[in-house]
Amino acid sequence: MLSTLRHLLILALFFTALPAQALQVVAEGSAAIINGDVESARREAVADASQAAALQSAAYISATQEIANGVLDVDRMELRALGDVRNIKTLDEWIQGQLLFVRIQAEVYVEQGCESGLAPLSYRKSLALTSFPLLTPSQASAGDLGAIQSQLPGLIADLLANEKALETLKLTSLNLVADPVTAPAAQLPEGRISSALQNSELLRSQFVLAGVIRDMSMRSPVGPREPNILADLYNQADYASQRHLRNLSLELFLYDGLSGELLEQKAFSAQGRWTRPREERTGFATALFWQQDYGQSTRKLAQEVADWLGSRLRCEPFATRITRTQGDQIWIAAGSLQGFKKGDQLSIYRRMTHYDDQMRAHSELSDTHETLTLDLVQPGQARGRMAGDTLSQNIQRDDIVISR
Repeated sequence: MLSTLRHLLILALFFTALPAQALQVVAEGSAAIINGDVESARREAVADASQAAALQSAAYISATQEIANGVLDVDRMELRALGDVRNIKTLDEWIQGQLLFVRIQAEVYVEQGCESGLAPLSYRKSLALTSFPLLTPSQASAGDLGAIQSQLPGLIADLLANEKALETLKLTSLNLVADPVTAPAAQLPEGRISSALQNSELLRSQFVLAGVIRDMSMRSPVGPREPNILADLYNQADYASQRHLRNLSLELFLYDGLSGELLEQKAFSAQGRWTRPREERTGFATALFWQQDYGQSTRKLAQEVADWLGSRLRCEPFATRITRTQGDQIWIAAGSLQGFKKGDQLSIYRRMTHYDDQMRAHSELSDTHETLTLDLVQPGQARGRMAGDTLSQNIQRDDIVISR
């Protein structure tokens, strides 16, 4: 029994120490050759090797265990691959009998571990990305890049597609910034200044990202002019000149969607050369745009933002609203699409609203020390039961459950 316990602890310690960068992995796979179809066997063998690479570099075991009466009791054990396998190269291939074998080299990107040393939580938290308005709209005129306000947050959402811990909602036509000059601070109708996001609950998202494009000016701005073939050819030939540099500066605001409170404010900036004619209607995220050095710098900045969001939110606990209560039953606004399954347990928090002497409302979460155990899970919702009665505990709609 002690030997088994020791092996479990060693495995848990080894597999939860997840690196944050890509790992170079060599793995082998095989597949049967059916009816002489070598090409299909090759594809299956590479897929088999890719799975082996993911498990080799990024598997982890998490277990809840205790010793009762001298017996090791493991009440929950999970083994899953966390790695995304990319840039696969076939190093070798051979056939033995009716089996085709391959040896591959691949990069495996693993999820970064949490500060606690444990693996990231498996539930998918929702993140709504909204529009990034321009502080100075005229700066987008060179190249006709005004669509950046909605398409840049959309690009960031696309780059987060592989982030297993996040479910992104593209609300990029929605502008939550009242005044780009003073954001995130805003003056409310009653006159007070607040950095909180008003009416964030309407978005039905655990986190909300808003922002402002502070600067996308040219280093050496010039006014519009008539097309000039010689000047345009010279500008393109003089690609390396510093006068072609164009700025891109963002200030982003990450909010807690359940309370509207500002969680973090962060700035990002980049520069790149823009050599297209100023009067050309290049457009944001077009083929011509990505060919520009400025376009590549924009893509790198978007990836930097996506990496920050993934790192910042990956280990945050999952939280969602209670949508209905009846007796000892509770319904929540999350289900199998968010990673829940029957038997999962969540802590129940009562949401309390307080008012100051100016009748300004603010919310507070109070731990009820009650547990919700799910017994019915559907794609977008789930139902569970608690030990007592919701009415006696004053648990009601719009209270909160948080992952344990």
